[in-house]
Amino acid sequence: MSAGRGVTRRLFFALWPNESERGALLDAFGATIAAAGGRAVLPSHLHLTLEFLGAVPDAERAALETLGAALALPEEVVVLDRLHWWARAATLVVAPGAPGPGLLAAQVQLRETLKGRGFRVDSRPFRPHVTLARKVRSAPPLAAPAGVAWRLNELALVESLSQPQGSRYVPLARWARAAGRADFGAL
Repeated sequence: MSAGRGVTRRLFFALWPNESERGALLDAFGATIAAAGGRAVLPSHLHLTLEFLGAVPDAERAALETLGAALALPEEVVVLDRLHWWARAATLVVAPGAPGPGLLAAQVQLRETLKGRGFRVDSRPFRPHVTLARKVRSAPPLAAPAGVAWRLNELALVESLSQPQGSRYVPLARWARAAGRADFGAL
């Protein structure tokens, strides 16, 4: 949709881990994050972006919330088991070695739905990952980690707020899947 006038927010849709999954990520990758230097992502900000929207007029937030509530995620577990240092972005990330077909299909569904409703979507191929640290100037030791299982249970519409110490992520709406169902209910 067009930027238009009025207040805009930098928004994205993300898979949002629970506290246990965040703890497992930090247990598995904490030593690598420390060795990497740079600026570790706050534990409460760990997420897997499905689609970054950029600046969106606040008036369109309700449409995005409706869309998010309708998105079906599969009952699938993503195993985050590959560490990468992205030199150009100076980031340390963990990614699934083999993203499940359900995750990939859900991201395509989200992107196509957003595009069909006139929202700006990313033109780059989807590379599922969780950013662990930013401003990492050189490659840290990237030993093969044990995989961290992350069940696709919670989706969030998130606002990215730029601050001097780095971005702060604020979930504006979150949806959790009911046990055994692919659809969501608001939290």
